[in-house]
Amino acid sequence: MNELYAAAIHEVKNQLAELALRLRERGDAAVEMEIAWNAARRLTKILMQDRELWVNTDTVNPADFLGALAAEYAELFPHLSIQVDTGAAPDCTFFDEALVRMALGNALHNACRFAKSQIRLTAIQKDALLMLQICDDGLGYPASLLEANGELPAAASGTGTGLGLYLAGKIARLHLNHGRQGFIELSNQPGTCFRMFLP
Repeated sequence: MNELYAAAIHEVKNQLAELALRLRERGDAAVEMEIAWNAARRLTKILMQDRELWVNTDTVNPADFLGALAAEYAELFPHLSIQVDTGAAPDCTFFDEALVRMALGNALHNACRFAKSQIRLTAIQKDALLMLQICDDGLGYPASLLEANGELPAAASGTGTGLGLYLAGKIARLHLNHGRQGFIELSNQPGTCFRMFLP
């Protein structure tokens, strides 16, 4: 499975999970909710079986990249304020846009689910690395997620699979440049703060 297929599957899985959550909030569609959850779980299994992700780097403008991501999720979650800060970002960087879009899309989706009212997306050049950051004003990551730091699947809630952060860590580590490797960091400030560093 190539990275575009993986990105598409993960995106559909996230949308099914979001549909299931909204059906649960309605309280009158238990059967439909279970169908959506089961479909999301099957897609998760497919992604977990995939061991063949590879990076196809290309030129990306971080401001355009984060702007498009924020606009998409602002439509899905109109009650939230999603801000973008790219004032300290370079005009041009190199990374696999499809894979990084999948990783950040998952992090932003989770932030939208747990934020109280605000989310901030940031891109900045730091120590010769591009840092892409998503922070919200929610309750923060549970201790189990902070300890795993994307190395192993660890669910953020009873409804999550934990696959998103695991894939994000894997995607970051696949980015290599001049002997440096990408990585992710998770922290609470006090809400969740997801950071991806790319060389």
